Amino acid sequence: MDKYYDFWLCSLPGIGYGKRRRLLAYFGSSRDIFYGKKETFQDIPRLGAKDRDVILSGRSLDVVKRDYEDMERRGISFITRDEKGFPEPLRQISEPPHGIFYRGSLPAGALPAVAIVGARNASGEGRALAEKFGRELAANGIPIISGMARGIDIAAQRGAMQAPGGRTFGVLGTGVDICYPRNHLDAFMEIQGRGGLLSEFPLKTPPLPYNFPMRNRLISGLSGGILVIEAKEGSGSLITAELGLEQGKEIFVIPGSICNPLYQGGNELLKIGACPVTKVGDILDGLGLFFDEDVVERKKKTNVMLETTEKIVYAILSLEPVSISILVEETGLQPQEVLAALDSLQRRKLARETENRRYAIML
Repeated sequence: MDKYYDFWLCSLPGIGYGKRRRLLAYFGSSRDIFYGKKETFQDIPRLGAKDRDVILSGRSLDVVKRDYEDMERRGISFITRDEKGFPEPLRQISEPPHGIFYRGSLPAGALPAVAIVGARNASGEGRALAEKFGRELAANGIPIISGMARGIDIAAQRGAMQAPGGRTFGVLGTGVDICYPRNHLDAFMEIQGRGGLLSEFPLKTPPLPYNFPMRNRLISGLSGGILVIEAKEGSGSLITAELGLEQGKEIFVIPGSICNPLYQGGNELLKIGACPVTKVGDILDGLGLFFDEDVVERKKKTNVMLETTEKIVYAILSLEPVSISILVEETGLQPQEVLAALDSLQRRKLARETENRRYAIML
């Protein structure tokens, strides 16, 4: 099947986005590249002798099939841009990846995701803010996108996983079989069950410096909005925000002291029209999700009047509809207990049923 050829093309070491795009423009498909005559590769602009050797030496379909099956046995999946299930927001960016490797699942929901980015050497206050906003956005059903980097990124993703039913997705600058930084291994494993990890880079790709700016366009591309917390001028977080601006995304900034270098980049974004943020409601409004109060506040007020099983189910519900099977998995309750709790919550006008027997909080 053609997917084997796409997998092969996206797995070639040293053949990045630019070279892959030129090869596809010349040959038309990954299958045609695979069977292309040796001499034709000399016509491809900026394709060196080493690149040609990599392409020509790796053209064994038996080996490709074996590698693909080995990848799947390790719990890693691969999807191309033309397949159903490929994240729709990434199809719309100017430089969409030809394929994505992933563990867990891919972002796919009715509500827009929010990317949270910022300083690696973040302050304690910055990390606490990232964790808080990650948790509260996730509690509202908003998936969190970030890069698993130390500092703001990982704090936001850990916060998202603190919310019952919270989902987060890590976009890596390595292969999805590599945890970087290594001391984030616990989050690397947990995120796979609370969202997913994805990368356009081949398996075994190490953390090369020039991969991360390429990675940032996917972080911004997957999101409906980008929240910047503590970013110096010229930082990678600002690159992500600038890419988001080019892609038409909403940019949100937590303002900070003009005397603190960590806030200089974010404060500059505010000058050119970014939205200042002091609470999660500012982000929900900026995304066009207008509510009198957010889910977190509603749950605080309502929780006292609920029975135990109702509280457990209600804690998982958010603005993003979820299926009964997910509620059973997340709560550990029996299906009949979940259904009884949902029936009670609907009668109290605290939950609503959407299409395909999915349930969400009612505001």
